[in-house]
Amino acid sequence: MKKKAIKKTNKKSELNLNKVLNQMIQWSFECGEILNNHLIDSYNAPLKIIDKGKQGVATEADILSEKYVMEKIHEFYPDHKILSEEDAFARELKLEGPSDEEYLWLIDPLDGTNNFYNRVPFFGVSLALNRGNTTLIGVVYNPVNCELFYAVKGEGAFMVRLIGSKEVRIQLKKQKKKKSFKEALLSANLTSKRVEKDLLKEFPEVRAMRRFGSAALEMSYVAAGMLDAYWEHRLQPWDMGAAGLICLEAGVKISSIDGSDYNPFNSSVLCSGDDLYGPLLVILNKK
Repeated sequence: MKKKAIKKTNKKSELNLNKVLNQMIQWSFECGEILNNHLIDSYNAPLKIIDKGKQGVATEADILSEKYVMEKIHEFYPDHKILSEEDAFARELKLEGPSDEEYLWLIDPLDGTNNFYNRVPFFGVSLALNRGNTTLIGVVYNPVNCELFYAVKGEGAFMVRLIGSKEVRIQLKKQKKKKSFKEALLSANLTSKRVEKDLLKEFPEVRAMRRFGSAALEMSYVAAGMLDAYWEHRLQPWDMGAAGLICLEAGVKISSIDGSDYNPFNSSVLCSGDDLYGPLLVILNKK
């Protein structure tokens, strides 16, 4: 995955989404380099931690990754608004959707901080550009495993993956093979107090359950057919903005857990293939 030089865009003109996509991909690579360097350094010196109370922790890598992207957005798109995880925490921002014509960036500079802190190589950068509540572009990048997922509204979703020395590039499309729960690999936070204790009893025939710790990557894995379903009861817009568009463009069924239309400003998400979506919706909404 090669980096490309970015040319400054004309801020007054209508956005060329493919040019913005290329910028976002390069920015995600640069953020990934920041994260990887801090991960390497952590083997010699402890990571610097910021305690966010009930909202968890952040590391210096979160802050520097976020700072890099925000500076780039301010440079190229000074009239756009930004909603980013660490900035929202620092300023105690109220999470509301933008107006219909307003451009808003949804940024998670390090999705999977707990994994990163424990040196588990499953974390990523999530960047999304919205106009109103509609996500126009989404990029999700795992810098350790060299996995890039991206989508532009109406133009499909794609994955670039480095396996050994081989680069795989594919368009993510709706899975043709029908799957039952017996064949399914599902991902959800079943240890959460938000989930009923006996929920596992509803899945006696599931092939396997997984919990990876990065909503953006797990949703992207559903889009790529590597997971068959993912759900979570409490997420933020920056967690699912980019991956939500990737799912939509890949033909994945996606909604809030209660079945209402997907919106990155809703607090929950369920995404899966067509065959599992209906049964999962019923199970997850049992009183």
